[in-house]
Amino acid sequence: MPNLRPTAFLAMLTLAAATLSGCYNTYRVPSDEFRQLQSAGALIEDQKAASVLSPEKIAELEKRGENDLVTVTDDKNEKVGVNRDTRLFVRSEGGRRYQVTAFNFSMASSQLVASDRDYLLPLSEVKSFEIDHLSTGKTVAMVSAGVILATGLIVGIVVASGKASF
Repeated sequence: MPNLRPTAFLAMLTLAAATLSGCYNTYRVPSDEFRQLQSAGALIEDQKAASVLSPEKIAELEKRGENDLVTVTDDKNEKVGVNRDTRLFVRSEGGRRYQVTAFNFSMASSQLVASDRDYLLPLSEVKSFEIDHLSTGKTVAMVSAGVILATGLIVGIVVASGKASF
């Protein structure tokens, strides 16, 4: 095995980590779709939701159970399921990502209010609305690559160390 300098090894490790990171698929949804994920109380007060959603849809969303799945459509027309455990984010114009809890925030006024996380964000400063889903394929690939890399590193150390002499 060739003798690697520590900087070259660190560069390879950084490159591998950068290419293998990301165990989530992120879906961007329009604000009108994201409004469906508000708390039931916020849906009742949200004038914008009342203008874009049918009264039947609003009634259905108000009656949803704590573990029910709500399906929204992303900006690429893909259906995305959201439940209480789904990771939701809003991204500000500056690029900062704020996590919000599904079914526990409000967009009823000109602000996004997430009281459980102490967020009060003007909707005019929100750039995008995002939903993250765990990607099983990416996660398996990342863990497998980590195991292979660790195995290769251990074998390399054993081979490079030579015979033990006491």
